[in-house]
Amino acid sequence: MEKKQLLESFIHDNLDRAYRLAYSYTRESASAEDVVSDSIVKALSNIETLQKLEAVKPWFFRILVNTALSYLRKEKRIVYFERPEEMEQILPGKEDSSDLMIAEFLEMLEPKYKTVLILRFFEDMSLKEIADVTGESINTVKTRLYRGLKLLRIEMEDTYE
Repeated sequence: MEKKQLLESFIHDNLDRAYRLAYSYTRESASAEDVVSDSIVKALSNIETLQKLEAVKPWFFRILVNTALSYLRKEKRIVYFERPEEMEQILPGKEDSSDLMIAEFLEMLEPKYKTVLILRFFEDMSLKEIADVTGESINTVKTRLYRGLKLLRIEMEDTYE
């Protein structure tokens, strides 16, 4: 299978995941769709830079995360949820209010911690895949994961005390 066909197949199979990840950054449907569309265009335009066919997942999600972060920098805004039910878009099928609370607390974290936590727990990526997506070493990913969890716990404890 050639690279372009592999990428098209991957995108087709993972479009919902890509949208969910983009939405976790933008918090707007239209903006998330724009980020996903831009990421697909960038990926298709740069398909020849994909070194290993088995690395298509982290390669594409890296493009997606970078596109989302660029979008946020360009917009220079932080969007907070007006209604908790909006979280259902990034946590499909999750009815538990504790999941919604955790997602709200994620909003308080810096993007470097938020990215690692979302990829690990909502997208079920391995530490190696997260390292490939973020362009960081596995040790940096581990540090950000544990630091992010610690910050999340501190925020939650402060809120409930």
